[in-house]
Amino acid sequence: MMRKIEMISIVCAALFALCPFAAFAQQTLPADMHEIAVKSIDMVFREDFRGAEAEAQKLIRAYPDHPAGYFFMAAAADAWMLRHQSNRREAEFYRFCDQAIERAEKVLVGNPSDEWARFFLGGADGYKGTYEVRYERYITGFRFGWKGVSVFLKMASEGSKNPDIQFGIGTYDYWRSALMKLLWFMPGVEDKRAVGIEKLREVRRNGVYTKTPASMVLIDIYINENRFQDALTVADDMIRAYPRALVFQWGRAQALQGLKRHEDAVAAYRKIFTRCENDPNSNFYNLVQARMGMARNMAALGQNAEALEQLNAMNTYSLAKDIRKRLESVFSEANTLRRRVERAS
Repeated sequence: MMRKIEMISIVCAALFALCPFAAFAQQTLPADMHEIAVKSIDMVFREDFRGAEAEAQKLIRAYPDHPAGYFFMAAAADAWMLRHQSNRREAEFYRFCDQAIERAEKVLVGNPSDEWARFFLGGADGYKGTYEVRYERYITGFRFGWKGVSVFLKMASEGSKNPDIQFGIGTYDYWRSALMKLLWFMPGVEDKRAVGIEKLREVRRNGVYTKTPASMVLIDIYINENRFQDALTVADDMIRAYPRALVFQWGRAQALQGLKRHEDAVAAYRKIFTRCENDPNSNFYNLVQARMGMARNMAALGQNAEALEQLNAMNTYSLAKDIRKRLESVFSEANTLRRRVERAS
């Protein structure tokens, strides 16, 4: 199964990439901006990253002083990096986040109550935080994250009844509680996992723009809570809507494994492997994870020779130093599993 921090990264990416689409008091961005924004995020889920960026660039050209286009460009760049588990576009991502923050701050000088400017400001700061967490830079990650979430909490405290507001708050409530052991520098963290889950369930039912990201968050939360059937139900639902979205395929594979449906899990991981095998942008991270998933479930089925084949193949990739470091725990598990299947063979 993917390491918890990787699930958290997927969840956090959704938190700040998609929260800014929420409506306030039945308002959206102006109609032309709204249409482009919705199209861009839909393309992200369809893994049409170039298309998503092209839509964001339309916003920048039409509204160069508004933070939205720059934020959506950051969202598309980060979605590409998350899909390929790469940091290749890190500088570009940070540049667009900073440009979104700069534009939002300028808007707020003239109109401190502009809700969209406040929302994009908080989202861009939080987005940087989620990227830091993905690479286990926890202190800076949580500093940025808290700065962003504070904006959403303040807006909720001001009386917004829009269910989309609860998407970011519910996500943060759950994962902050779930990560209490890591948050040694944040004493007194209350366990709000149940509260966070219920908020996200409500958004999944009644959200305006955040129904899909709420589904993505819930898959990872259900897996973290060992509620594998719930995770599978949501994953299957989302795959019907977005069959190319690798994030939902990972969730489905993990849920099947948790349910001990090992044959189905092998097939799910094999499908992911096939999707990633000929990826020209591959750094082999996803391939190693998919082979480990297949090996784990093959061994559970007693298919020791097949499992050993996958484990040995994991060592054939020429991995960059940073990728190998991120996969340390996976290779450690692989070595343990290899010894076990060799003894059983």
